[in-house]
Amino acid sequence: MNRNWKWVYNPFEQFAGWKAFGIGVIILCIATVIGYFGNTVFYGISIKIVSSVTWGKVFLLQGLGLAVTVAVIWTIALLSAKNVRFQDILGTVTLAKYPLILPAIMFLAFSKRLNEITDIIMSAANIQEILEITSILTVMDYALFVVIAIVSILILVWTIALLFNAFRVSTNLKGTKCALLFVAIMLISEILLQVIISIIY
Repeated sequence: MNRNWKWVYNPFEQFAGWKAFGIGVIILCIATVIGYFGNTVFYGISIKIVSSVTWGKVFLLQGLGLAVTVAVIWTIALLSAKNVRFQDILGTVTLAKYPLILPAIMFLAFSKRLNEITDIIMSAANIQEILEITSILTVMDYALFVVIAIVSILILVWTIALLFNAFRVSTNLKGTKCALLFVAIMLISEILLQVIISIIY
């Protein structure tokens, strides 16, 4: 049973290198396309609903997030581990993002109502109007927000856990050193990605 469920948290013992990269790219492309129709963009470990998207934007942000994470992990791996192969890092990191397809589907399913609520709130000119608007939201609207928040947090934790296992498996690092380096990787990746996005947009 444990072996059957291992793909959930550590599929990298079965899929690594170019095979993992190929599977991961297919899943990411599907998630990105679904995200486009649900006005959702992915970059790094972030998920964001926007008022409008373009094909170029959704694929650029997804690609940038992957490229920055791979580049940072590859650089740190070269400095801290031995016999590290680029294709292993590229493949495992790409495959580690497969949970993103779930929020893409979720946001697509509820995109119409979320866009309606967002448009209503954005039309408010001040705090008083926002408070008046939020008072007319239904119980189902608030329940929707809670469910989306919980699922998004779970997906975030799941993706981070997969990225950690991707880093651990592809570098053969263990223990405290592995954990500390991974924390540094996450911080550097997110900061660097935000800087690049702010320059582009």
